[in-house]
Amino acid sequence: MSPHANQTKRLGLVLSGGATFGLAHIGVLQVLEEAGVRIDAVGGTSVGALVGAAVAAGKSVREITQVAYRINWLHLARPMPHRYGFISFRKLEWFLKTWLGDVDFEELELPFICVGTDVLTGEARIFRTGKVAQAVRISASVPPIVIPARVDGRYYVDGGFSNNLPIGPVQDMNVDAILAVNLFGQASRMPPNYFAYAQLILGHMLTRTAGDPHRATVLVIPNLAENLAARFHRTYIQVGRDAMKSKLPELLQALR
Repeated sequence: MSPHANQTKRLGLVLSGGATFGLAHIGVLQVLEEAGVRIDAVGGTSVGALVGAAVAAGKSVREITQVAYRINWLHLARPMPHRYGFISFRKLEWFLKTWLGDVDFEELELPFICVGTDVLTGEARIFRTGKVAQAVRISASVPPIVIPARVDGRYYVDGGFSNNLPIGPVQDMNVDAILAVNLFGQASRMPPNYFAYAQLILGHMLTRTAGDPHRATVLVIPNLAENLAARFHRTYIQVGRDAMKSKLPELLQALR
């Protein structure tokens, strides 16, 4: 840890869902690493669960960034007509097992939770035991496109539909402060195309399940809604960096 962080308090990191906007999480991680900030527990939903699991597994920010640049995420979505969807994320689960290892939550280097949504009740399920790859796959399975996964006799889908910013569960993980990254903000103009429009509408929906983001000690909101037309890899990461840099003095003060 860099000496200038002067960190005495335990930090819990909470990463929201947000599809390709999740690349902004990497920018946040880059700034935290450069500042020498130690992360002590992680929680996430959907793409936030994917990034968070990598952090909890001890993957370096550099490796996470390289994987984000290199991998073709569409190849992880297998077409599979089904009465509850038409895409299977089993390839995503396989990829996570290959990259992170076929590990249980208890085997991770950092405490970690992620969120799924019960199809029948709409309630959130906090995954903190069992296989990490399966739980992350569930947390990222956007309905009605991705086929739900069955666990313990129940069907689950993307956690963003019940708790897109799981601050409460991470507060219970023996931490003193919470840094929450909420990927969705507001746009000042109409999106330029259908994909950007869908991203914006999805963002508004997921914002409704984020609870009260201001429960976090420090809340970071990357201005992604204003960058919907961006070539997302580098631009979204930079937006995450900029947002975290603006909040870094506040975070460092809170961790002293």
